[in-house]
Amino acid sequence: MHWADVVAEKLLESGKKHVISSGITPSGPIHLGSMREILTADAIVRAVNDKGGEAELLYVADNADPLRKVYPFLNEEKYGAYVGRPLAEIPAPEGDRSYDQFFLKPFFQALEEVGVRPKVIDNYDYYKNGKYNECVKKIIESRNEARDILEKISGRQLPKHWFPWTFKDKDGKLCNGKFIRYEWPFVYFENKSGDEIQNNIEKGEGKLPWRLDWPSKWKILGVTFEAFGKDHATKGGSFDTGKRIVKDILDYKEPHHLVYEWINLKGKGAMHSSTGLAISAEEMLRMAPPEVIRWLIMQPQPNRHVDFDPGLGLLNSVDKYDRSLQTYYSGDLEENSSRALELSQIKAIPEEENQTIPYRHLVTLSQSKENHEEIEKTLVRTGDIKKLNTNEIKNLKSRLNCIEGWLDNYAPESVKFKIQKNVPNLDLNSDEKIYLENLKEKMTLIDWNPESIHDSFYELQETSEISAKEYFRIMYLVLLGKERGPRLGFFLATIDKDFVINRLDSY
Repeated sequence: MHWADVVAEKLLESGKKHVISSGITPSGPIHLGSMREILTADAIVRAVNDKGGEAELLYVADNADPLRKVYPFLNEEKYGAYVGRPLAEIPAPEGDRSYDQFFLKPFFQALEEVGVRPKVIDNYDYYKNGKYNECVKKIIESRNEARDILEKISGRQLPKHWFPWTFKDKDGKLCNGKFIRYEWPFVYFENKSGDEIQNNIEKGEGKLPWRLDWPSKWKILGVTFEAFGKDHATKGGSFDTGKRIVKDILDYKEPHHLVYEWINLKGKGAMHSSTGLAISAEEMLRMAPPEVIRWLIMQPQPNRHVDFDPGLGLLNSVDKYDRSLQTYYSGDLEENSSRALELSQIKAIPEEENQTIPYRHLVTLSQSKENHEEIEKTLVRTGDIKKLNTNEIKNLKSRLNCIEGWLDNYAPESVKFKIQKNVPNLDLNSDEKIYLENLKEKMTLIDWNPESIHDSFYELQETSEISAKEYFRIMYLVLLGKERGPRLGFFLATIDKDFVINRLDSY
């Protein structure tokens, strides 16, 4: 049974209706690693609803959190003064939006493209509009108990004058001041300069510390399930303290949960917005089909890390997805993989299989043809597909757009090429000129299809005792001006035969 269905069955044992929560602090570009959390949550929502339950997906934007430092992608001079200010109160790197919305808006657009439409919770507004008031009051009234829970479970000693509130200083920055006194809704503290500052809790001047904020969300939003990263699941971590706070102080049951592993950028480590080591969700959608992005999350167990390779590994991932889909339609795909494919679809999985063109073929065609129409005509001519229906044309265009984005940003130089319009100026020796003659004679005689072209190079190898690789090299040089290129059988079949022969005859 697929992991999403296992979780769904456990949830339904406790009731029919469920609130599945996810969220992030929008401190920078929201990346593929962060998308694992909400796609995991979305899979469980779908699974609960598929089994007759009623699940709602929430996405909490933790925009009341402060800017913690000037990240590598920010201007030091501009943002140095904003460190410590809530993200919702900081200007965006570009345009007239706030900092949080600058990063949230493209992420939500990306979520829609991958078929996720959560109810968005603006945490900053929740504080400003008093949604936290009841929980804050309970925590303040039980602050000695809260302190005891936090210290015993986390193993950390809190300051002598600790108060369960992150104060807001007169410069708008969040800080850990020295508590003076409290009378709802006002709390007074002393800042680093020795000034006495008043915060109005009802108006969201300040916020709860994270270990108190998180369990308060569970209570306020009625959360019954949440997936979160392994950093929160460590012994004595924020989930361990959160489940005690929510049970003993807020009188609410801890949510069911699932811990997920990181997505690593191959060879570089775990993705993090704050370090700039990340591929944003919108970038990802410019180079991979949305159903493939979902499949990368749905296929492995959540507790297994994923190594994502945006180079050649991306081509392999798309091809693996396509092969799985073909096996699904043949009825030979095992149960877990079949369910992973179903949960990977933006909508329901089509009843009839669409014609699929290998992604590597499209990488070749996108560089050798002028437009989508030429590519379609070439594929029909070579016998790779029959005439496409409306949905297949849409899928083809979408994939070609992704490939263009991939070629522009992440494709290794080894797969990039350009057919030379003018005859490359090559300094060929006498042996190489003989190879050219052999090639021209062979190309003239064979049927112009991928298999015949591919076999012809090995037939030349047998008759001339010259390595097929040497013939490959010569063909690449005369067409591309470089010694390597795409797989020649398919590549040459997509080019006009007379063009190839005339080019060989040019030397």
